[in-house]
Amino acid sequence: MTTFYKKGIFNFTFLSAFICANLRPDNMKSQELFQEIDGGKILPLYYFFGPEKWSIEEALNKIKKKALNPATLDFNREVLDAEEDSPEVILESLQVFPLNSPRRLVVIRQADVLWTKSPAPYFDYFADPNPSTCAVFIGEKADLRTKFFQALEKNGAVVSFYPPYERELIRWIRFQAEQLGHSISDEALFLLLERVGSNLHELKLELQKLTLKPGTKKSIQEEDVLALTEDIREENLFELPRAVGHWDWEKTLRLLRKNLQQGDPPLLLLSLILRQLRLIRRARELRAEGCSKKEVETKLRILPQGANDFWIQTDKFPPSALEQIWPLTRETDQELKSSRLNKGLILEKYLWDMFFLGRSKKLPLGRG
Repeated sequence: MTTFYKKGIFNFTFLSAFICANLRPDNMKSQELFQEIDGGKILPLYYFFGPEKWSIEEALNKIKKKALNPATLDFNREVLDAEEDSPEVILESLQVFPLNSPRRLVVIRQADVLWTKSPAPYFDYFADPNPSTCAVFIGEKADLRTKFFQALEKNGAVVSFYPPYERELIRWIRFQAEQLGHSISDEALFLLLERVGSNLHELKLELQKLTLKPGTKKSIQEEDVLALTEDIREENLFELPRAVGHWDWEKTLRLLRKNLQQGDPPLLLLSLILRQLRLIRRARELRAEGCSKKEVETKLRILPQGANDFWIQTDKFPPSALEQIWPLTRETDQELKSSRLNKGLILEKYLWDMFFLGRSKKLPLGRG
């Protein structure tokens, strides 16, 4: 760890080497897109980007079902590759009219090359797109400051597909359960997250399995998840916030790196850590107001099987860190959403700053 720190001061010169090209701009989010498609609104131009490949394919399927005639599907859907197909081939395909279908769907994959290398051929088409073609460009990243995206957004939308934040993920799980005709209890929901993780595809598969269980019960309970869902995570998503609560820094850093290697989004990890810290802070406040431990557990909805461990965390976590962590947390949240720096290193630095706050009542140097 001396690579990153020297006498408690973070080395930003080293971190700058990890600058990445991907900004998370202020664009349409995937759930907004799904709502628009379900409502029958389909634009002639889209640019999809982000790491949630399964959600991108789900969006394509929704557009296909809404916009194309199933009987003539093969004639009205085309998939191109921007790295292999020339702009002339792509633009010619976009101008073709549908055959016995309301629209055509043209998917252009590997689309980053279009806006990073040769965007000019597309500007005229973006200004006046074929209304009977839905063109979906798919890339890894996007930069709304470029002329390519500014031109596309005049008649289309740029849509990001990122793993949802904690609250969004909880809403998503409840919505998917409702779509399958079931409700899901809080205990079952968090156990499902603990056993499966934040991968939307895996979560949906497990929900489908849970709703196919025999019987007429339309509510998914904790015992159903225990009986029918395997623990498929390499590392439990909720172990990291528990390690932070226990002030176990060797385990915290090991779990952080493991979670990042598994592809868990840094913003989701931060939200889970923040949730744990808020629970610890609120528990201390309620105890100071005279509440018993059982009353606190009821108010905070602490599961009985995790109550003893939670109170150990509440006793262990240093008051000095808990008092001063919130401005640091807000700053880290903004960095994760907007900075070009490596997101995993931003989160690791946040945890080290928290550690220094626990040892001293002064904010460590090197921030900002």
